[in-house]
Amino acid sequence: MKIVIVEDSELISSQIIRALGIDPRIQIMRVVASEREAIDLILALKPDAVLLDLSLSPGTGLAVLAKVRQAGIGSRVFVLTNSVEDEVRQRCEALGISGFYDKSSESEDCFRKVLQLLPPLPDDEDLRLQALYQTMLLDAPEQEEFDAITRLACNAAGTPMALISLVDKDRQWFLSHRGLQLRETSRSIAVCAYTINGRQLMEVPDLGLDARFADNPLVVGDPRLRFYAGMPLVLESGQAVGTLCVLDTQARQLSVQQKFALEALAHCVVVQMELRSKVSLLEREVKGRHAAEQRYHVLAMQDSLTQLPNRLALLDRLGQQIRTSAREASRFAFLFIDLDRFKLINDSLGHEAGDTVLQTVAHRLTQTLRESDTVARLAGDEFAAILCNLPDDAQAPALAMAQKINASLRLPIHLEGTDLHLQASIGIAIYPDHGDNLRDLMRHADLAMYQAKREGGGCSVAYAPTLEVNSSRLLMLEDELEQALEQGEIIAHYQPQLDLQKGALYGMEALARWQHPRLGLLGPDHFIPLAERRAMIRRIGARMLELSLAQIAQWDVQGHAVPKVAVNACALELNPGYLEMVLRTLKKYGLAPQRLEIEITESVLCPDGEMAVGVLRALRNAGVQIAVDDFGSGYSSLGQLRKLPLSTLKIDRSFVSEIVNNRADCTIVDAVVKMAHSLGLHTVAEGAETAQQLGVLKQLGCDAVQGYVHARPMAALACSAWLDERTAATRSDVLLPRIAVVDDELEMVQTVAAMLRDTPYAVDEFTTARGFLASPHVGNYHCTILDLSLPDLDFFDLIAQAAPGLNQSPLVLVSGHPQAVVDVAATVARSQGFIVSDTIHKPFTRSQLRAAVGIPA
Repeated sequence: MKIVIVEDSELISSQIIRALGIDPRIQIMRVVASEREAIDLILALKPDAVLLDLSLSPGTGLAVLAKVRQAGIGSRVFVLTNSVEDEVRQRCEALGISGFYDKSSESEDCFRKVLQLLPPLPDDEDLRLQALYQTMLLDAPEQEEFDAITRLACNAAGTPMALISLVDKDRQWFLSHRGLQLRETSRSIAVCAYTINGRQLMEVPDLGLDARFADNPLVVGDPRLRFYAGMPLVLESGQAVGTLCVLDTQARQLSVQQKFALEALAHCVVVQMELRSKVSLLEREVKGRHAAEQRYHVLAMQDSLTQLPNRLALLDRLGQQIRTSAREASRFAFLFIDLDRFKLINDSLGHEAGDTVLQTVAHRLTQTLRESDTVARLAGDEFAAILCNLPDDAQAPALAMAQKINASLRLPIHLEGTDLHLQASIGIAIYPDHGDNLRDLMRHADLAMYQAKREGGGCSVAYAPTLEVNSSRLLMLEDELEQALEQGEIIAHYQPQLDLQKGALYGMEALARWQHPRLGLLGPDHFIPLAERRAMIRRIGARMLELSLAQIAQWDVQGHAVPKVAVNACALELNPGYLEMVLRTLKKYGLAPQRLEIEITESVLCPDGEMAVGVLRALRNAGVQIAVDDFGSGYSSLGQLRKLPLSTLKIDRSFVSEIVNNRADCTIVDAVVKMAHSLGLHTVAEGAETAQQLGVLKQLGCDAVQGYVHARPMAALACSAWLDERTAATRSDVLLPRIAVVDDELEMVQTVAAMLRDTPYAVDEFTTARGFLASPHVGNYHCTILDLSLPDLDFFDLIAQAAPGLNQSPLVLVSGHPQAVVDVAATVARSQGFIVSDTIHKPFTRSQLRAAVGIPA
């Protein structure tokens, strides 16, 4: 039973822990002391029971209880109090509490009443569990013969629900379930855990009126059970391993005939269980020693998942190849192949999908290599290959083969509605150049593979003696990282994010750097993997949060309006303690939660990531913004991403880098932006480096951009200077008369702005007609330089929809069309009261532009 204690007295909390800690079935998840902490934790963890102090400071226990019930959480709640008034007692009972505990009692026995909630254990529990495990049915896939019995049970009893439950040590698991979506529950709330203590049918006409079950979460919460009738499943050994039961959401009773039918069907379940056990035993005996020996030989030399040779077989073949090459004075290459980011596939799509990917990789490696070569799976996502009979210049063909391997891996793998694109880091060692024995060849190929990882993956590296130095350096960095944290060498650099549509500052992302006293400034690739291996990632995350919030508070004092700062967090950090730390640090610096954005990756959706998602929801409810980083680079489905309480999608730089030239990437970004906006999310494009990329992203409606095109990551002092310059430019810009430049080609807009840079005018740049019409300065411009071919709004529609005052501002019409077309447009505009001061034809010179605008050359 999972329990949360809400109590602001350490003495009382200690008494409760001592009282309940004597029972191994009790798991005390957390002790919290405030109303806010309690609400967030209970909503995130959904414990089986809560021990709740009514007199919290700050806050009240009644507020916690009301919030929990409002959220539909069915946890049993026990109120801790010294005394309770009738009115308070009535309010507690109306909210569905399970009882009151007198805190004034000095005895710990009063708290042990919670243990009465646990179903009694059979006297022979160990033997019962042994019999259960021997059935080999726990966690087995659904089977037709058992599903048929639950269907018959529903029909015979006239109930909507029926289960075949197996009662394990701390849970009940449903071998077959009909009408109920659950696959398992805690044993502490299992009615079946009472049934297995007897040998007869157990019937409870109304669970809500039975003291044992009246406050059971399955009774007071969904699915709101009322009726239960269960028959224990007793094997030939005399052990009850589970039950066949029927359930209903209405109170009722079974007739004599229905009880008889349920008993008969329970006997059928037992017969099927016994039959399966005996058949399995018979099959093992029939196979005999010869089959077992054959299987052992295969298992010893072959990988069971991919059917490739395993590590043992590879070592044998590598030894043979060394002896052959030594005898023939020939060369061969040993390749160490490690899949990049394979853990993300396992975490996002599950191990079954990961196994399918590994089988596909094995097939592609076999198809890519020559028949005379050897490919093997070493372990996990690690493979190896032996390329034999190579020429004297063996390194060149080995590198060429490594490139072919990566090319084959990058072909899409269609899996669960997702196209996966894999790549590998490949290390190469040549015999005898890089070693003439098995140990040296494997070690040197391994060093080369890790160098390929450090270079970003998806590439191959041949061994060189300098890699030995890099390896030693890596070990030294691991030892120095602890000292770096203690001495404040982990610092934050900041990269601005700018609003694509308005040009305003959108936010900052805080990026971890290591100011190493000997090696200089190190990026995260040099130390974050080390921190994860040495379990220091949470400490780095805490420091980055502290630095970032302190900095944005300082910028507030300096008069810089930085809307928010984004801080990265990994799944390992996202626990209730992280939630408390974030809220505490925000309060410390007097910042609104909306000023902080937590950036996560899709890996938080791993199968055991429920706590992380719960913490993210609590943060979002508190007002903190949540962004998913590198969107599109992982393997999560949109259905999985819907579980996350997101505010922003960050589009991965791999799509942005080729967005101008690659139509597929442009289409993907367009789809992501539209999907995000339909879900009420903002989009930020990462890695933008050119004006052309900005233009495409702006046309696609992306909200903000981050990349070298605006600024590289900067130390806090340099970033403050950047903000000072930006603020000064903005203030001086407000005082200048303005010229508008409207053209759908961003490069043209920037070229025109550059031609006008040393003039006494501020230049407003627009790549869409609608963006121009939304400007607050329409009608007040010294002039508007307007392209006639704007895709979002035709020129004639534009002047028809013109904002008030536009016809008071002179127009300079720009076009690549024949002059006759431009003259027609100018004539129409003038006929409708617009001032067309000049027309110029693309391409034009600086002097032509200035003459049209009325500025001396």
